[in-house]
Amino acid sequence: MANLLVMTLLTPAAAMLELQAGRGATWENITVYHVNPHKYGAIPVNMDIADSTGDLFFDLDQVMVVPLACADAKHAGHSCSNPEADGKDLMVNKLTLSVNTDYSTYAKCNIGVNGTDHHGHACKDDTYCCFCSGSHWGPDVPCNTTLGRENLYETHGSRGGCRSGSTASSCYSGNVAKKLDSQYPGFWFSSLDTGYCGATGAAPDCTWRVVAVEKIVTRECHTKVFGDLVQASAPPDCLNSCGTQKTNSSSPCWTDCFYKAALGPESGTPGGAVAGMPIGDLVAAWEKPFLPEAQGGCPPQQELPSWYQPRSVPVPALGAVEA
Repeated sequence: MANLLVMTLLTPAAAMLELQAGRGATWENITVYHVNPHKYGAIPVNMDIADSTGDLFFDLDQVMVVPLACADAKHAGHSCSNPEADGKDLMVNKLTLSVNTDYSTYAKCNIGVNGTDHHGHACKDDTYCCFCSGSHWGPDVPCNTTLGRENLYETHGSRGGCRSGSTASSCYSGNVAKKLDSQYPGFWFSSLDTGYCGATGAAPDCTWRVVAVEKIVTRECHTKVFGDLVQASAPPDCLNSCGTQKTNSSSPCWTDCFYKAALGPESGTPGGAVAGMPIGDLVAAWEKPFLPEAQGGCPPQQELPSWYQPRSVPVPALGAVEA
């Protein structure tokens, strides 16, 4: 299910870290996902993460559409140069975090490319840089140390459709928000280094830490498992029309059929109806790659060191903490 909260028992050392990290604060464990090139590691320092509905939204809005959107250089958008959407060796990571629930403004975090974060801010290449705004589209404001959170149904739910003359890929991306509802609103989170409990010299009031890296799967396998379930929900006529490309998930034809199945056969045209798979079924299909292989999931991948090179914060003996 989306928005699943996974509660776990903490070891004495971890419990002590919780006590130090925000006395009196309310903490909870949340399951989150994020996509990034493997070389940056799974620990989401200065990265944007999401629950399963939120990452499904990102996937449909910016990632799965790449083969179709980027086939036309004239209309190619940010996704075509975004290393998290069209980069090499992409992984989809599933983690459990323990977080201070005093959520703050969501930060937009991106990988630096050609000295910028693609939002007008300087950002060193191959690093993650973040900035915050007063609202999703508002001016820049200082970021807080607590986990940023954004309810996508509230910020994007009124968005939808596409203008006359728009490409099919633009219409598909524009119509994704119409799948969100109050039961599956989708949440994006931002986990900044200033609140990371695993950083060297982390402040006593740090606000988030990694409980477990649950599973890492390749973007390629995730797309196949997820994509095959979505394609199977629609009549085979569309895929059959792709000929030799009917199983090639990186082809524009396969991608077009995928969106017709996910969002409905008219969703790629201005004013077309949005239908396709129910949102609950889409979320379940998106989560399936993280099941054990015996249940149709993807093979787990090795975790690499974080780009941030985090080190554990020493935890003092129990007697060293004031009552």
